[in-house]
Amino acid sequence: MTAAAFADSTTLLYPLDNRDPHKKTRCAAWLKMLREKDALILSPQVLNESYWVVLRKPQFAGVRAMVRSYLTAHMPWTTAKLEAATLTAAFEIEDRFQVRFWDALLLASANAAECQFFLSEDLNDGQTYGAVQVVNPFRHAPADVLGAAARS
Repeated sequence: MTAAAFADSTTLLYPLDNRDPHKKTRCAAWLKMLREKDALILSPQVLNESYWVVLRKPQFAGVRAMVRSYLTAHMPWTTAKLEAATLTAAFEIEDRFQVRFWDALLLASANAAECQFFLSEDLNDGQTYGAVQVVNPFRHAPADVLGAAARS
């Protein structure tokens, strides 16, 4: 079985951003593989943040008309809970690791969903927060992180 990976909003949005073809291609490959292996985990916070970013950032003006369908297509993988216990865990992560609150909330959701990996370029690649290890999707290919299960 493939290890579960939680994707942050930037990982979800790069496939819609034409400014950096490398990042666009890399994140699209990560998301495709994780969806195919049913190993992608998202939280409602990721979808909410992604929608808000697309609505207000100029580089996404061309995709605003389709962003709802894009996010809706990712709803089957939006299984990480966002509830009171997640908030309590986020406070602990924020204090222990001195990360921004919104990142702590995502990390708390990833831990609660029992993810092994957290895809993000915004946190320290390789650092572990609870049971979740951060993986920068631009430094590692899916097969390098997830092993043989990602290749099959």
